[in-house]
Amino acid sequence: MKRLVLVLVAASTMGSINLVNAETRTANATASWDAKAIKDTHSMLVVTPLKSLTFDYAEGLERFNTQDGAFDITIAGQSGASDFKLTSKIISNTLSRTSDDSELTVGVKWNDTELSNSTDTVMIDTSKGISAGLAALAEKSAYAGADRTSTQGVFAFNIVKAMKGGEETAFKELTDGYWDGNVNVEFAATWDGDFAPVP
Repeated sequence: MKRLVLVLVAASTMGSINLVNAETRTANATASWDAKAIKDTHSMLVVTPLKSLTFDYAEGLERFNTQDGAFDITIAGQSGASDFKLTSKIISNTLSRTSDDSELTVGVKWNDTELSNSTDTVMIDTSKGISAGLAALAEKSAYAGADRTSTQGVFAFNIVKAMKGGEETAFKELTDGYWDGNVNVEFAATWDGDFAPVP
């Protein structure tokens, strides 16, 4: 009787080992987005990003991929305007993480021109004939008309550099992980002309 019991226990143990080797492994991850909803149809200038940005590291190229960031832009026509100018500049463009002190800097380009955080990049200047990419807003009927006019533009975004411990480092030297943050671009619109006094 004792031998029979021992044999059954051994067989049972071996069977459980085989089951462990054949088990299925699963993993779940939850992604979280800060969310808000805004509607503005009265401001003189409204710019709305049309997609979020996700940069993935391409190991074979040792760099992060480039992203197109489309945006919708609307202006309210100002009766009496003779010229219109639209500029943009970077307010913030750093991605960081809590696991270490590494940071990524996001570059922003408009028509192959790098945006800066110190100098305005001209996107439209009707007095100089500059409007590539946003020509619909450079029409006199748009910026000097009585209605609101919308069009879409596209920035090119890419990771231009990585910092770790206060020093620039190669992307391949970064430890695997996740960085996040905000890329904020400020737009400024200017109408020049003879305007009726505001009552």
